[in-house]
Amino acid sequence: MSPDTLRRLTSWSQIAIAVCLLVIVGMEYVRPLVADLYYRDRYRALASECDHAMHEEAALRAGSVGAQKHPSLVLSAQVGLMVCHEYDKLRKRMLILGVSEEQLALHGLQALESEQIPVSRLVEPHQMDRF
Repeated sequence: MSPDTLRRLTSWSQIAIAVCLLVIVGMEYVRPLVADLYYRDRYRALASECDHAMHEEAALRAGSVGAQKHPSLVLSAQVGLMVCHEYDKLRKRMLILGVSEEQLALHGLQALESEQIPVSRLVEPHQMDRF
């Protein structure tokens, strides 16, 4: 092999290695960062809306006083849970794009903290009657 051919082969192999490394860095670091920045606000809004929908549905479960008087409230609460489906889809999309579970959990907590919901409202639907 001539020195000129060897030099070209070396140059092209270095370029190929650099391109492969750029692709790997992009997929492992840049893609999750961009996905997090792009979807973060929407994810937080859906996390908060889904939480509210679940609390409304829990408060109006069949057998509660409000549900017996107004069955349309139960239907309304169940329709409100559709936002949870959108939340789940966005969560899965972000996971596929490489955003970590820990980052998603942090976004969810930040969304709930920003709502300033009293603890009594969060706990009330989950309380069990004592004997």
